[in-house]
Amino acid sequence: MASNIHYQRADYESGLDENSPLITGLTGRKPELKSRDGTASAMATFGLGFSIMWAQALIRWFASPTEFQPAPILGPDVIEPWRLVSLRIFEALSVGVLLAHIWYCVLVPAFPYLRNFKATDEPHQFTLDGRHVLGGLVALCADGFLNCHQYIFMWNANSINRGVWAKFLPFHNHLSSSRYGESLLWGPPMYVYFCAGFGILGCNMAKPLRKRFPDLSNAGIFTIIWCIEFVMDFVIENLAIRITHGYGYAKTYRPLTLFPEQVHQFPIYESVFVASLGLVFTAMRLKAYDTGRSPVEAGFEIWHPSLQGTVRTFAVIGFSAGAVLIFYHLPLNWLGVIGDCYADMPSYMKPGPVE
Repeated sequence: MASNIHYQRADYESGLDENSPLITGLTGRKPELKSRDGTASAMATFGLGFSIMWAQALIRWFASPTEFQPAPILGPDVIEPWRLVSLRIFEALSVGVLLAHIWYCVLVPAFPYLRNFKATDEPHQFTLDGRHVLGGLVALCADGFLNCHQYIFMWNANSINRGVWAKFLPFHNHLSSSRYGESLLWGPPMYVYFCAGFGILGCNMAKPLRKRFPDLSNAGIFTIIWCIEFVMDFVIENLAIRITHGYGYAKTYRPLTLFPEQVHQFPIYESVFVASLGLVFTAMRLKAYDTGRSPVEAGFEIWHPSLQGTVRTFAVIGFSAGAVLIFYHLPLNWLGVIGDCYADMPSYMKPGPVE
């Protein structure tokens, strides 16, 4: 019976129809309204606020006579010499990866001469990749939220460290110890290569995948990229945890934990969160191919030309920090706090006393 029903366009007075604007008199302002579309201002505001929070935490951390000190290495356990050497190698490799990102994503576009060390007419640029690198380093602030209520993420006090800035962030439980060793050499690089790095890698995978499977939907392409990044994170993290004891997961949600109650226990949702985070950066980078800017930068044109670059930068910082919080820290903290699977921690991975 439904097939016999005929739909007709409704007739309205004054020649109006379904396509007419709800509020008259605005049809001639489409270009103006289009220029005001976007989220750049809102994202930049969040990025600026997050940067201020990070700056005050760093200043107070540096000035603290108790917090800006290497975390105490508790006994009686002593890290094996071969494992300590592996930890130092991991730190060196991580710093190398970070420097490579800074060189190719920030310095070379900003100073094209550095590409081949020859004079060039290329314009100086601060690219989306460079902004993603900067955004990752600012988002590093959120690492202080990992153990803000409970010690769910364990750190090796033998890492090169100066304690942690957690005590100077909002929501920190002052009954929880902040005397653990946030790594200065492999911690910051992770926020760069799991965000900006996975974004670049995902885009480089998307192109050949599209060429190989032209009929595959965007969702299909993203699913393949997500699976690859999931496996990469799983392999990288499990090797790092097992070989170096650089870090680990002290308290996890048991039903989703592999190797439970071992020092190297691994919550499978960690790789889910990291792969999802990397995919978001991949999507932002892919969206920037056509327009030259990512969706989070849309609308920066309404600002004075002298401020547009700054607004774009803080918008990307806001996106990076928000993505890290939403896709990683909030779910990881929730599953850790409600978890009941405790790792068998060596003493050098336990926090010092509350001060």
